[in-house]
Amino acid sequence: MGKEKITINWNGKDLEVEEGSNLLKAALDNGIKVAHYCYHLGLPVAGVCRMCMVEQEGVPRPFPSCNANVAPGIKVRNDSEKVKNMVEWALQLHLVNHPLDCPICDQAGECGLQEYYLNYGLYDSSMIDQKVHKPKVQDIGRNVMLDAERCILCSRCVRFTDHITQSFEMGIVNRGDHATIVAHDELHNDYAMNLVDICPVGALTSKDFRFKQRVWFLHEEITTCIGCETGCKVKISYNESGAYRVKPVFDSEVNGYWMCDDGRDIYKHLSRADRVFSPMKKSQGLFLPTDEKTVFETVKGKKAKFILSAGLFNEEYEQFFERFRANKEQVALYTLPNMGEDFDGILIRGNKNANLKGAEAYFLKAGHDPSVEQFNRLLSSLSDKDVVFVVVPEILYNQDHFETLVKKLSKAKYKIALTTNDSMMILQEFDFLLPLKAFAEKAGTIVNFNSQERHMNAGKIFVPEAKELAHYVEALL
Repeated sequence: MGKEKITINWNGKDLEVEEGSNLLKAALDNGIKVAHYCYHLGLPVAGVCRMCMVEQEGVPRPFPSCNANVAPGIKVRNDSEKVKNMVEWALQLHLVNHPLDCPICDQAGECGLQEYYLNYGLYDSSMIDQKVHKPKVQDIGRNVMLDAERCILCSRCVRFTDHITQSFEMGIVNRGDHATIVAHDELHNDYAMNLVDICPVGALTSKDFRFKQRVWFLHEEITTCIGCETGCKVKISYNESGAYRVKPVFDSEVNGYWMCDDGRDIYKHLSRADRVFSPMKKSQGLFLPTDEKTVFETVKGKKAKFILSAGLFNEEYEQFFERFRANKEQVALYTLPNMGEDFDGILIRGNKNANLKGAEAYFLKAGHDPSVEQFNRLLSSLSDKDVVFVVVPEILYNQDHFETLVKKLSKAKYKIALTTNDSMMILQEFDFLLPLKAFAEKAGTIVNFNSQERHMNAGKIFVPEAKELAHYVEALL
């Protein structure tokens, strides 16, 4: 059951809100625009930016709404001239020493300072002194750059490392105009890129994304991270020239507001120039373009066996077993070994098979064995009468483990890799390569560690000739 609802009045409008909820959150949840920098739903309240000021009837002085809770019948306003003047003066203070480098700042287009200046500023600066200069272009580790001169001291990054990762790497030193954000040591936590996400200005930027694209040229597709079995909700930013970044999307059931740094790399193979763009045939040690018809005519008459990865979508397993009425010894499931500890206490899980629960369920439903023992039995049964199709895991966290598998395929007459990326170094033992659609190019569902169904949305098709598994099964039959 939810909390009891009460009524408050904001700018003359009655709002129904949950009793005891944060005053600023109550306004934002009801679509009321309130300027704020330091407040973040995933972090403790700091009340340092003084942008979310309100007046309350019966209270002598304005106060920050982020640092107050609702109460029945209260009347508050943030549209009075007094409050508007306070917000403008607070904004002026934030901009007093801020460098005018918007044209080269990665935050341009997503910057709170730009947005609030247009909505609450448009003033003539009264600053007559020289700006205070602070350190710029500081490499503070874990793919993050710091430009202290742009910082408005909202303290979000400090609170994140204090309360979320408990790594205590960020802090504020000095006082007044000379107060500055610093990293006490190089960032070493596995969630450092979240600092870039929560920074409301361009003080913390991503080394990976820095200077690559303007955000207004990017499209975004919401999907699920395939980096491990957690299944974080994320969005991929891309345009016609390629994919450029992955950021978290709030999901109260799984990842909240965050995601790990490793998950930020799941997009990098999508638009690589050396990705397999068409069917390939190995000839004298080199892979040369061929066509799908040639591949399947070559293997015609051989007994087909399949090794599926644990990263396909539920719908792909279902379609595979509907089409490929195989004997039990003809299909096996390949799972990546665990990497590190089972769970780090925040989001990262050692199981890097994004849809292991879904894969096992569909194998069992079709009467097939998803165990390691069955996988080993299939490998030992290979002969020169067989053609073996291997679905290569989309992200190979343990390349050595997969290379060991590839070496055990040597008895098969033909070895065909169905792959979403290039991975040429580990594909040299295969006879043919067939391009498979990547996770961001198809729609479907997976099942995460907690048996929750997670949805995957299709975005841009980066490889037009790439197909889904069911297509190749149809071609084989």
